Parts: sequence; structure tokens; C-alpha cells
Amino acid sequence: MSGPLPTPRPMHRSTDDLNGQFWEHCARGALYFQCCLDCETWRHMPRYMCAQCGSANWEWRQSSGKGRIFSWIITHQAMHPKFRDETPYAALVVEMDEGVRFVSRPLGIANEDLEIDMPVQVVFETIEEGFALPLFRRA
Repeated sequence: MSGPLPTPRPMHRSTDDLNGQFWEHCARGALYFQCCLDCETWRHMPRYMCAQCGSANWEWRQSSGKGRIFSWIITHQAMHPKFRDETPYAALVVEMDEGVRFVSRPLGIANEDLEIDMPVQVVFETIEEGFALPLFRRA
């Protein structure tokens, strides 16, 4: 008998809702956010109506992928078994050039080197065929 099976990374699987559409863009290696067609406000998390003006008119627009670290927290206790061996790890809040704030993880930046306002750029880590995570490296 072999040892226990590896714990899979948790992933979003639905492609029939707004979150699924977001992840489809990521799988193609592009970061897209919704933008209101009436007031031009960018938004994330995906939703059907603009929080700024209440409009239901929107489209997906490609982000520059550039932003700055707004904040972060260092996680010492994994909330999912897959991440147990990766602790401590940082969860970033990145303020994108488009104005939305996006939660992700750094790539190639040590926890002790994180700085408020550090310029970062999105990169995608393919987890499996058809699924990629947007992470951020120093720009």
C-alpha cells in the first residue's frame, strides 16, 4: 500500500457564473475585471450591478496587470491542508492600476521584503490544465 494521496489545491470549478468567467480569463493567462459601461467604474469581485451607479450595463476589460501592494497579512496557520507546508505565507491586497483591490499571493518576494506601495505585476501559475492562479511578482 502507498501513503496517503496528496491533498488537492482548492479550485473554483463553475464556468456558468460571473466568477467562472473570471477564472476562464485567468486560465488563458489574462487578468480581466468588470467595468461599468455607464460610469466607467472597474470592479472586483464580479457582480451583476455597479455599486457606484447601480447600472446593470458592464463588460469584461483586460487589466494592465500592474498594481501596488496596498496591504498584506502573514498566515501562520493554514486554513486548508494543502497549504500546511507553505506556512508562513503572505496574502496580499494589491491595488490595481484600474482602481480595484485584488487579493492574491506574492511570487518570488520573501515575506520580510514586502513593502507598502511596492510595484507588482501579475503572473499566472498553472495549477492544472484549464486553471491558473494570478500571483504577483515585483515589477
